[in-house]
Amino acid sequence: MDLLGAAWMIRDHGESVSALHLSDDGSLLVGGWDGLLKSWAPDGDLIWATDCGERISSIAIDNDRIFLTAGLRITCVEKGSIIWSHALEGSADQVIVHDEKIIATSSVYDIEHGDFMESAIWTFTVDGESLSVERMDEKPWAIASLDGLRAGLGRPRCGMLVDKKATPLGTESPVTCGVNNSELLLFGHADGTVSKHDGSHLSKGEHAIVSLSINQNIVSIADDEGALEVITIDGEKLWQSQGGKVTGQAIGFSQTHWLGRKTGQTDLLEVRCAKGELLASAEVTQVMALTQQGDRVAAGFEDGSLVIWQQSLFDRRKEVDVSTNDSHRSDLAAKLRSLRG
Repeated sequence: MDLLGAAWMIRDHGESVSALHLSDDGSLLVGGWDGLLKSWAPDGDLIWATDCGERISSIAIDNDRIFLTAGLRITCVEKGSIIWSHALEGSADQVIVHDEKIIATSSVYDIEHGDFMESAIWTFTVDGESLSVERMDEKPWAIASLDGLRAGLGRPRCGMLVDKKATPLGTESPVTCGVNNSELLLFGHADGTVSKHDGSHLSKGEHAIVSLSINQNIVSIADDEGALEVITIDGEKLWQSQGGKVTGQAIGFSQTHWLGRKTGQTDLLEVRCAKGELLASAEVTQVMALTQQGDRVAAGFEDGSLVIWQQSLFDRRKEVDVSTNDSHRSDLAAKLRSLRG
């Protein structure tokens, strides 16, 4: 199947895409490498655009307000206008909404030592009032609002913070990434472990985990050697694949898996069914962001392209492709029979 031909919407963001946020109603927020933020309506129309100055790395929404980390700052946008903005210490990394407050993380990278030397977790009101800042030596590689504010830590302490209290994760290896749904928070570790927020292990691989995705009861795990494994939340292995460096992934509608892989100067975007069979693929520029919500999957690329797939249209195109291939195979079979006399 022609993957890009099956797209519901294709747009040009105007600069390399760096962050995506799909809402339940199908509306989409797109952040750019140079700070351009655009809001797209569920029907694909552009609502507004605003310049936030620097690369947008994370987006969170609370009612009509949009909170994002951009460059060195946390910024609040409402209906296309910047409401407030505060400088953090070092790069502004992640932002979430927790307990009616805005939580952001920041980190300072030491080029000489090639590691993060100081990080912080910041708390703001929705109106921009600074409530607290907790500084630490470890970088919070993943934060989530799940039975409290939780943060997975890197070196030297590792483990997890739960409402600012340190707790182990069953491995002393630093956290490298994280993902959560409404019931489960998972952390990937440098030693190949994937741990649950209760401290138990979900799986153990040989190489550092670089990316996790979760949708209902399915989890996909990518490591820094290009291995991808898809398992259930109970640890049952479903399928796996191997290839170039993973640049993005998401488990979308009908448990389809969407994966970007490095293939030299370009990326290969693959879509597989729940059993791991390849449904479609396309050669694209680097996959910068992949996300899913409800019946839609969105991808943003290095060249500024923005593509959205919608489940019903995707399924129709897939059925047409199958029917066309079946008809083609039938024609070939008929020709072979006639040649055999």
